[in-house]
Amino acid sequence: MANFITSLTDRLRGFLLTGENEIPALWWDMIEQIQFQQQEIAACDESELFDEWNSLRFRVQSGESLTNILPEAFAIVSEQMKRHLGMTPYPVQYLGAFAMHEGAIAEMQTGEGKTLTAALTLCLNALPDQGIHIATANDYLAARDAHWLSPVYHSLGMTVGTITADSSLSDRRAAYECDITYGTAREFGFDHLRDLLSSPELKSSSNLRRQQLFGQRSNLNEQQLLNPRMPYMVIVDEADSILIDEARTPLIIGQMDATQTAQRVDSCRWSALHVAQLTENEDYIDHGPQAGMELTETGRRIVREMLLQNGAPASVDTGTAYLSFERALRVQNYFQNGREYVVRDGKVAIVDEFTGRISEGRKWQNGVHQAIEAKEGLEITSPAKTGAQTTVQELFSRYPRMAGMTGTAESAASELKKIFATPVIKIPTNRPSKRQMLPEQVFLTAAEKWDAIIEETAAMHRLGRPVLIGSRSVNLSNQISARLLQAGLEHDVLHALNHENEASIIKQAGQPGRITVATNMAGRGTDILLGAGVAEQGGLHVICSELHESARIDRQLTGRAARQGDPGSARIFLSLEDEILTAGLGADQVLELGSNYDEPTQDLKSAVRYFYQAQHRIEKRHEQQRIELVNQIKQRRQMLRQMGQHANLDVQ
Repeated sequence: MANFITSLTDRLRGFLLTGENEIPALWWDMIEQIQFQQQEIAACDESELFDEWNSLRFRVQSGESLTNILPEAFAIVSEQMKRHLGMTPYPVQYLGAFAMHEGAIAEMQTGEGKTLTAALTLCLNALPDQGIHIATANDYLAARDAHWLSPVYHSLGMTVGTITADSSLSDRRAAYECDITYGTAREFGFDHLRDLLSSPELKSSSNLRRQQLFGQRSNLNEQQLLNPRMPYMVIVDEADSILIDEARTPLIIGQMDATQTAQRVDSCRWSALHVAQLTENEDYIDHGPQAGMELTETGRRIVREMLLQNGAPASVDTGTAYLSFERALRVQNYFQNGREYVVRDGKVAIVDEFTGRISEGRKWQNGVHQAIEAKEGLEITSPAKTGAQTTVQELFSRYPRMAGMTGTAESAASELKKIFATPVIKIPTNRPSKRQMLPEQVFLTAAEKWDAIIEETAAMHRLGRPVLIGSRSVNLSNQISARLLQAGLEHDVLHALNHENEASIIKQAGQPGRITVATNMAGRGTDILLGAGVAEQGGLHVICSELHESARIDRQLTGRAARQGDPGSARIFLSLEDEILTAGLGADQVLELGSNYDEPTQDLKSAVRYFYQAQHRIEKRHEQQRIELVNQIKQRRQMLRQMGQHANLDVQ
């Protein structure tokens, strides 16, 4: 048996390094071993399985490798899954677990059971008692998965903790002490930064280096830290979303800057009231959403004249006024209520562009958040200066071992390998896919597109098929909802402002004739189960109301249909007024497109390629931004280390 395992390990690692796409025969041999051993232990009672698991724990902590005990461990975990969840892993789920155990990202299609697959890897790799983390896409999935799998973990004598945005400091400490800890990448990152800020001995690079060399912290410091353990292993759920899409934005913890509060409040309110007086291209130049706005000389003259008028804030100098107006212009043009943010309980809440959920506790930096508050007429919060920051790339590079899983990693495989040195392994489906991708429909105007969406929804509804309509923002969800109501079609709406109803809405979304309108919240981590008789009618039909800036998000949405061999279909609707065209191709080319297709009888099918071309350009732009962020962080770290400071802290 030992020779078999050694042979498997050598072959497995060779497979990962060469990047072959064919699953090695030895993987299937390993599955047979697991299934055989599970049959042998099926007659054991709970106490006997508990003892068997603790025996494995002792062997691992005595020096035996995890790979040597993998078949026995997976057999025991599988048996406990069967007893406590009524589910036994499919062979393809074992393949995904093998890949993650060896440090790869397993690409498993929607509905293939990634949550159960991860649990196999988590249980095995928690045996060394060093604390393993699983980073999920959002708080809801972290709490849901930990709760669902806790009977399995507890039956093995393993502890499981969950960290969400609402977790208290004591809850966080307790969660990090567990064998397995569920949380989001953001919460893990922010807790790391909090520990750095509360740990004086880590604020110099020399002290950090001593700790890395000798692995020691003072007892007093350990009591202050949320997570005194050294990083061990992390599994990243929805890996492409977390490692790619969210990696353009650094994780920043701010510290209140009371010295600027009064002046910032005055300047924000004043510029928000008067910004509409400025004209684009004449008074300011729009350099795009990232670079922002720049006042022209004419615009600066107008601002100076405003400063001389009655009611202008005395505390605001000319330079501050220029910056404040440029921020207000950027907010006016690129930050929309119901898209980038929502107003909830009198406060601005950021909506995550990739998940469609509220990003709890997050604020925009450099006065942007305060400018939005002024725009919305809300109480302006105190500005913050950067206290500590890191990136997704830095955060996960702290872990000696990293693996992941997702349904859409293949298209990002080269970037994942380049940035994280993590290969992508494509896992076959348990059953052949029956998903029917219907041809895209293209329209000249958005109004025509929405009419067609409502018409197709009504047709599916009459057939008794459930329909999921995906939108990019809260505003669009509400607009689609209003059109459905006008058509007399009852439906549910799921977005950031009613996320507390998510579980109940998703539970009903696969029932006959059900219509659900959702933002990206329904795109990841949620399986829609078909109700009675739905499969016979054709299954779930998914409508993508416009392309997202990442093709992987579109694949996630359409992947809600036809899970686990069920029937299902999906269609993408497009119009020449869609935002993605302007964002990807530019306003001039969009105008040219409109003039080329302005004949009523013109076939718009040939225009489809321009939408995907625009999407591809945006994806390449975002990739370049991620590369630039990595380079900036490297330069910053080098500079701070030369100064004897910690690379993640802005020590004043």
